[in-house]
Formats: sequence, structure tokens, C-alpha cells
Amino acid sequence: MSEPPEHQILRPEPSAQVHTVVLPDARGLGVGAALLEAAERWATDRGITYLSAGIHHRNAGAVRFYGRHGYIDAGCSLGRRLGVR
Repeated sequence: MSEPPEHQILRPEPSAQVHTVVLPDARGLGVGAALLEAAERWATDRGITYLSAGIHHRNAGAVRFYGRHGYIDAGCSLGRRLGVR
């Protein structure tokens, strides 16, 4: 499948977001990998062909975790807190 045009923000394929959280005492035991594998299997079984993980760039541990599992930098997400100046 080709990449969407530069101006398009929605992927032209069945997609979803994944987010895992593992308590500090359980990290390094394979819990996150098992959760991610289960999420990917669930998505595949439902015809989802693209998963994204919304990770803040400063969360180096999460960036490394998802990178080890084949996730790559897929763009930029901008945000703004409203009502605060």
C-alpha cells in the first residue's frame, strides 16, 4: 500500500492505536511484550492492518520498547492545552 498524500491525516486503511502500561515492578519480565502481542493478534483478527502507538518523544523507555517491536517514527502529533496561557 502506498503512503497517503502529505496533506492527509487519516490512513486509508483499517488502523487503530495501541497503548500499553506496565507497572514498574513488572517491567523487564515480558509483560509489555505479551500485552503488545495480544493487541496485535486482536487487531489482525479484526482486519486492522496498521497500529500506531502515541508515545511522547521524551518517554525514551517507551520509544525503545515499541522500536524493539518494529514500530517506527511515523510522523508528528501537535497539541495545545486550552484555557491555560
